Amino acid sequence: METAISGRENLDELVATMEKTLSDEHKRLLELAKQERLDDSSFDLPGARRAYQEISINSMPPRVYGEFAVKQFETTRIKLNISNDQQIVRIDRFPKNIRELIKRKKYSLRTDESLRFTLTPTKQTEELIAIASDHPVQKIAMELASQELQQVALPICSIKANVSEPLVVELSRISVVDGNSRELEQEVMLLAKRASGDFIQIDPYFLFQQPIEFVGAEEVEDKTFKRESILQARKLLQGVQMKRDDYLNRKGTYLRRSFDEQMQILQERLTNYLNDNLNNKNSALINQTTTQIEDLEERSKERLEDIERERSIQLQSIKTLAQLHIEPLSKIARIIPTDYLEVVKQYEYSHGRLNVREKNAYGLVDFTSEEVEGNARFILLTTSLKALDEQIILEDYRELNGSVYIYVLDGEKVVKEIKMEQLMGV
Repeated sequence: METAISGRENLDELVATMEKTLSDEHKRLLELAKQERLDDSSFDLPGARRAYQEISINSMPPRVYGEFAVKQFETTRIKLNISNDQQIVRIDRFPKNIRELIKRKKYSLRTDESLRFTLTPTKQTEELIAIASDHPVQKIAMELASQELQQVALPICSIKANVSEPLVVELSRISVVDGNSRELEQEVMLLAKRASGDFIQIDPYFLFQQPIEFVGAEEVEDKTFKRESILQARKLLQGVQMKRDDYLNRKGTYLRRSFDEQMQILQERLTNYLNDNLNNKNSALINQTTTQIEDLEERSKERLEDIERERSIQLQSIKTLAQLHIEPLSKIARIIPTDYLEVVKQYEYSHGRLNVREKNAYGLVDFTSEEVEGNARFILLTTSLKALDEQIILEDYRELNGSVYIYVLDGEKVVKEIKMEQLMGV
């Protein structure tokens, strides 16, 4: 700018030169980021595939979000118009308090026109949406539910559900935070105590299966869960710590290289100014660049210290949400996977499949394994095909792309396997 004023240079040309300088520096940093990605060019395809499989079987089925919103809205003053086939919901107008909530939370939802959505995701069209986890309607329902939970202590109660034996289940919320108090992981844990006294984990998917019948409130709380809850929560903490350390090591390495690159640019600039400082003509630029170097050093120190705080993670206090005393509802088709792990391993190994993994009880599937080509196999274990057909929701398995197999048990032996598509009509 000094040159433009003193030398009467064309200002447009000067701005173009400045933009080119900034662009060149930007390109150098982008190249550094590209090199950082290429340094980790060995892509773990089997690992990525397994990670995707875990997401597929641990995510809530798409139908859950619309159902949850409807049940939540039914307890408020939101008027719902539901079609006769129970598939389409229309909301003509939101009450004033909900409109204020939408405005306050800045949800992208128009309140001056009616809203229609379907409870069957496969039926959605451009005009008829299905509620997803990030939809404003779901966010409203979650906000309303959160407000209710702050005011209500959930009771100890007895229910009947599709379980294979009597269980006492405690629902707890586990939260992991870093040294900056940022929440890294939150999980609802369903810890179940069997009649034998052994503890197992129940998959949260269990809560979204049908039917569950409320029997009544319980007066006596089972207080033997605390020690086991802490042990299970520590396993979650260890898993988060392992993933966190790897991520932060990469992040720290990249930041150091990035700050070094920026420092080198500033140092080169300062050297040029000093070498061409006849009659102190660059004194202002020298002071400015020196200040930038000092600022960069301070920012580098702060960011790297921030990474160390991120590395320090800890469990928040485990919050008990509810305790359920569960009795079997009827003839049950599902089993508890841990009882049949060796049976399934032997069957899979004998058919050339490896990496057998046991899942939590009453989840979407009971086991996973891998074929020689690396393709995943999702396994449901049952003692009765007919009962299983009546008790599972086939729509929930759509995301698993036809890779679900049902193994039929006879005592301690797998006597039959069929693909899930063949189950209908059994």
